[in-house]
Amino acid sequence: MVIGVIDSGIGGLTTLKEIIRVRGGGDYIYYLDNARHPYGTRTPSEIHAYMRKACDTLTALGAEAIAIACNTATAVCIDALRKEYSDTPFIGIEPSIKPAVRQGGNVCVLATPLTLKQDRFSKLLTGATFHMPDCTGLADAIEEEYPSLLRAQKTLTKALYSMSDVRFDSAVLGCTHYSYLKEWISKRLNCPCFDGNGGVARQTRRICGEETCAARIALIVTAKGSAPRYLEICRKFTGAYCYLINPQI
Repeated sequence: MVIGVIDSGIGGLTTLKEIIRVRGGGDYIYYLDNARHPYGTRTPSEIHAYMRKACDTLTALGAEAIAIACNTATAVCIDALRKEYSDTPFIGIEPSIKPAVRQGGNVCVLATPLTLKQDRFSKLLTGATFHMPDCTGLADAIEEEYPSLLRAQKTLTKALYSMSDVRFDSAVLGCTHYSYLKEWISKRLNCPCFDGNGGVARQTRRICGEETCAARIALIVTAKGSAPRYLEICRKFTGAYCYLINPQI
């Protein structure tokens, strides 16, 4: 079974790596829409249009299920996409609020500005006091400089400065890009750190089953000239066999 995975950059590779670990391998098409990165600063109508384009491309290439490895896109339009592509199962990613709340009453939620504005996201925020720093620029810093995360760490340190007197019981990552900082954030805030990658991986296994073959990733990169860098990142980070494809996008 071929599974499509969508994100605006390298953040979704953290999701894809976990899917591969949980399923045992399989065939994937990763749609890396870096020409429009970051989704978190776009309007809902723009994101919906980008996602339609990605879904059209993936289904035309044989994807039988699609995982949206972007919290913003999931919050903005996954319900609409499920109606528009009714023959295709969709798996969306959402912040792991419930397990974070079980750790205690003060939860640090790190998410893009647009994700924080969505009703789908707001409905998750129950059972604790949620502290939400301004993470503007954090996804950009990770996307542009990975594997270096120094600028990203400085950006987040600045965002957290006004909350330096808060003792957090847990932290929630509401953007897949932020998962590259997961261990650093946990140490910085001295608390457990949760993302939604495990939930996506388990749901993908439930819908699509397990695999015994090695993982193979066909990579689509939408911005011209950047494909070699992203192919190298994909290979090194996932450890899977990766190759570029260039459909008319």
